[in-house]
Amino acid sequence: MTRLRNRPALDLRVEIRGELPREDAEYARTRSLALITDLGPDAHAARLRLTRPRDRSVTRPAVAQASVELDGAGRVRVELAAVAVREAVDLALGTLAGRAVRLRELGDIGLASAFESSYRPQFAARPLAERRIVRRKSVRLARRTPEQAVREMLALDYRFHLFSDVLTGQDSLVHRRPGNGGFRLVRAHSTARFGGPGLPLVESPHPAPRLEPAEAARQLWLTCWPFVFHTDPGDGRGRVLYRRYDGHYGLIAPIAGAR
Repeated sequence: MTRLRNRPALDLRVEIRGELPREDAEYARTRSLALITDLGPDAHAARLRLTRPRDRSVTRPAVAQASVELDGAGRVRVELAAVAVREAVDLALGTLAGRAVRLRELGDIGLASAFESSYRPQFAARPLAERRIVRRKSVRLARRTPEQAVREMLALDYRFHLFSDVLTGQDSLVHRRPGNGGFRLVRAHSTARFGGPGLPLVESPHPAPRLEPAEAARQLWLTCWPFVFHTDPGDGRGRVLYRRYDGHYGLIAPIAGAR
């Protein structure tokens, strides 16, 4: 892994994972520097991570993940994939710039981003017997309304967002609904109508299932879903087992005792 940094005042980092030509890395750094400069002095903590795995099962192997912090507006993030590294860089930084301007000027990035991009990174075709939970992440859940959680999910370009629902105090999850550009809300233990949020948000009539990690992994395999939201049979907290782009699994769980 190679790291390239510009002068600290601009707080820019370009991270390379895998083997890339030096000129492609320099191109990414130059384009990132131009982006943060164009966004102005309230933009900082810009990050660009480039990944090009050797897996031949994907047709768009070059993945660019870009993010930037905007004073007073928060963080905006984009992750897109293309055939060539420079194409991925241009796609990610161009999309990030447009969303950052909208977030700063209007307060959110709009619902157009609710639809899955055709340049979303692809899942590697890893045999079932080789799949493992290779990353476990413990997080302190932010307290949000369902609407706030959806808007934050869109700004961060996530498929799902785990949060603590201020209306019920429960571990909850919002996610994109494939195909229709809408969203779905699932709570860990019960359902409760929250009223119209002004978003195409459907509330699940069922609580999250109680599953061990192996059972959640089996659901991922049987359904081909990108993730499974479930509760821990031990402590009852909500957690997410999700598919990684390398074909393995990741597990996100709340910090024990933290709400």
